[in-house]
Amino acid sequence: MVHLRKKILVVIYGAFFLFIALELLIRAGGFVFVSLQEHRNKVSIRQKGTYKIMCLGESTTAKQYPGLLEEILNQRNIGVKFSVIDKGVIGTNTKAILSRLGKYINDYKPDMVIVMAGCNDMKVSYYKEIPEDATKIFQNCRAYRFTRLIYMHILNKLNKKDAGFNPEDDKDYINLGKNCWAKGNFSQAESLFKKAVESDPKNDKTYFALGWFYRVEAEFSQAESSFKKAIELNPENDKAYAGLGWVYQVQNKLPQAESLFNKAIELNPENDKAYSGLGFCYRKEGKLPQAENSLKKAIELNPKNPRTCAAISVLYEEMGKPDLAKAYAEKADKLRLEYYKFFTANNYRKLKKILDKEGIKLVCMQYPMRNVDTLKKMFKGEEGVIFVDNENIFKEAVKKSGFKEIFADMFGGDFGHCTQKGNQLLAANIADVILKEVFHK
Repeated sequence: MVHLRKKILVVIYGAFFLFIALELLIRAGGFVFVSLQEHRNKVSIRQKGTYKIMCLGESTTAKQYPGLLEEILNQRNIGVKFSVIDKGVIGTNTKAILSRLGKYINDYKPDMVIVMAGCNDMKVSYYKEIPEDATKIFQNCRAYRFTRLIYMHILNKLNKKDAGFNPEDDKDYINLGKNCWAKGNFSQAESLFKKAVESDPKNDKTYFALGWFYRVEAEFSQAESSFKKAIELNPENDKAYAGLGWVYQVQNKLPQAESLFNKAIELNPENDKAYSGLGFCYRKEGKLPQAENSLKKAIELNPKNPRTCAAISVLYEEMGKPDLAKAYAEKADKLRLEYYKFFTANNYRKLKKILDKEGIKLVCMQYPMRNVDTLKKMFKGEEGVIFVDNENIFKEAVKKSGFKEIFADMFGGDFGHCTQKGNQLLAANIADVILKEVFHK
């Protein structure tokens, strides 16, 4: 009996030390890799010829500030010819950007990469299969996270092998469509959502999924048709009413949007997206107290939505309540960081490693109105990243000129797609930072 106990203790101690060794090995490997790549950052940047800057991001980048940035940089006449490459993709996320980075580098061979991305990452459910993803051991112990991911990967493979794919099941098409969408395969995602509709043309949920895809991708006419079809098939589908309401809200068809949001709330008083959308409508109409009530209700129903917290923060700024504005802005930042520390931060750091290996300078830009510290925390302990802070200059511009002069919409809650004036402000600020930090001008 004593001999058996000794054997058990030896196995337990062995497993414990093996686990510790794995943790140290993973951390040491990461440190060595980063250290080797940091050496490349010390290489002097070319001061002659064309200096190529590639801009990565979603719809806030695509056909927005990059063209203006090239004009401004070349107008400064510092003796360097700048070429700015716009590789923004509507609806993309950091995982999709990372997957395309290697091809972009080979195709364009940039000297610098500017990234402003992450707001679309909220629709990607990272680590969602792991129930303890929010626990301290999962967040802080890399060896445990590594072993759990391997285990879940094997389990998923076995489940998929048993279950297979059912071409008659619209849910399979929707799930595959969501996966493709998250990876940035937009045409394939659209095709799969359409297949879901074809497999069950009388199912309102398939039309809703297709409509939501089109809404996020800013294909508003297709989104409108899909949501209307979902409502036709099921007049009790509160999500479809809210989805159509968001389409009309973005298009400034505010009376129609209000009616749809109210209908969604009537059908489902727990629909936080309907309350949030109603708050956006009221805010656009200048009905600030009504907007406050709607956004507060949305937060009550879903307190972990950073977009709604950001929206009410901006609202309180307009209402002259700076303390409340600051409190909700801090809450929104905290919520974003809680989520971003896994998915977004992981992708940003991978992106940096790839660029370091190629000797390409990385510029991380925060969205207008938002605190740059959220980005800086993602790279805590790392060097060689240039940060662009757009918070104060945009808040001052909004205070002076109003939201409508700077932003075409407010899809992010506290910011939106910039107007020409807003993009000019954004490009000028980026140019100032680049010329100061890289070219010392």
